[in-house]
Amino acid sequence: MKIYAPNIHLFAFALYKGANVDPTSVQADKIQLWQSADNIVHTTLNQDLHLSQRIDIHKEPGSLRVDLLKDSEVKDGNSAVDVEGKISFDTQQVVIKGLVSPLRLHDSYGLWLNLRRPEKEDDTRTEDVDIDFLSKLNKNNCFTLEKDKFFLGQTLLITAWLTGAKDEKLLPEIAQECLEAVFPNPSQCPPFSRQGELFGSPIFEYGLFKLANYQHVLIWLFRDSKADENFNLCYQELLDLFFFRTKVVKAYQDSRITYHAVASAYKEIENAIDKLPKKDEYDEVTTDELKDLKNKLKELPQLALKYTRLLRNLEDYQNTIVINESNYSEKLQQIGGIIQNGDLLFLKSFSQENSPFFQKQIQADLGYFRHGSSLLEQALASIRGIVEIEQAERDIQQAERDRSLENTIQIVGVGLGAGAIVSGVVTQHIDKINQPLSAISPNNPPHPFYASLLLSILATLFFSALAWLWTKCKN
Repeated sequence: MKIYAPNIHLFAFALYKGANVDPTSVQADKIQLWQSADNIVHTTLNQDLHLSQRIDIHKEPGSLRVDLLKDSEVKDGNSAVDVEGKISFDTQQVVIKGLVSPLRLHDSYGLWLNLRRPEKEDDTRTEDVDIDFLSKLNKNNCFTLEKDKFFLGQTLLITAWLTGAKDEKLLPEIAQECLEAVFPNPSQCPPFSRQGELFGSPIFEYGLFKLANYQHVLIWLFRDSKADENFNLCYQELLDLFFFRTKVVKAYQDSRITYHAVASAYKEIENAIDKLPKKDEYDEVTTDELKDLKNKLKELPQLALKYTRLLRNLEDYQNTIVINESNYSEKLQQIGGIIQNGDLLFLKSFSQENSPFFQKQIQADLGYFRHGSSLLEQALASIRGIVEIEQAERDIQQAERDRSLENTIQIVGVGLGAGAIVSGVVTQHIDKINQPLSAISPNNPPHPFYASLLLSILATLFFSALAWLWTKCKN
């Protein structure tokens, strides 16, 4: 099956600044987006583009949209680098033309790269080519860019003119053949998503958001010159539109990664709470359990901080989607102003269906996981209550033990003091210790030494009892 004047348009985007990146310190030749453009041109046309040497990434730093090509590289107001070469196809050398346009959009870099079979050569219409010709433009799958931490995403737009009268039923088959020609490896071929019409010509979309290797591909088959002319009229707005779309999709994809992180943190919270000792008001908390509870008071706030940050990230992604959906809708209005009576329903479906779904999904995640914060707060309050009550009880017990010991010391001290006084009297009779013992009678008094000893013991007991009574009354 043949097509006429096939094109591949790459719209790719990458952040040029972030929370930990100073854009003024970045070197142009280190930016993956420009290296990817060099690789595509070299792989397809065997030419060295050296794009990073032709641009000024610090050009007009205050502007939201800047063509980054150096002024010395701009020719006749064209802020893109034109490329031209030949490729071998059906034993012939076929001319390929294209352009490379580097831009800065808001907080990101943008790249529009086009390779095409020209519609005319020397004012003569070029011949139709087999659909397999598209495989020559995407050698080694070079149009699928490598992803780094700054890469946002890409849209691959394949356009071609339909030749002769085509049965409408054959259009999906033609689009599928074009897709398989661009991606001959089935594992790299994105699945079909939907179809519609744009500017009066059929357009097919491929790529599913739920897939980890999501890639956005559009195949637009021109019935007549209307679609091609309208595309040329608003290609800048379409580039902006794809940029805002990419930002929305990227935010949603990142939110799914954060979702799994939040789910894991939520599980940590549940496990930490399940491991807390189950106590009622009559159970005693052991020393080891009290120590473990105090450790939990140190661990759980750190987990709470991590959990709160993850929830905040989810909210940030939701806000990013809202902002860029609004920008997307505004850009659609601009396109509607340029193309009068243009049917934009195919493009509107993203802002009317996909983006609202993303927002609802994140909102549902936030609604569910916010319970985790309440759970943590309740757990921390419960642990603090247990620790404070147990610590207070132990402090009271310790104070009682301290008072008991103090009383004991006072009682023993008084008794021993009194005994010491009496023992002083005993020493006065020590010289009589050798006197013989005799029965106690009115005419025979007790032995002086043993009488003194008995008095000393009785005095110690008497004054100890008085000290005990005094401490008892004082308490």
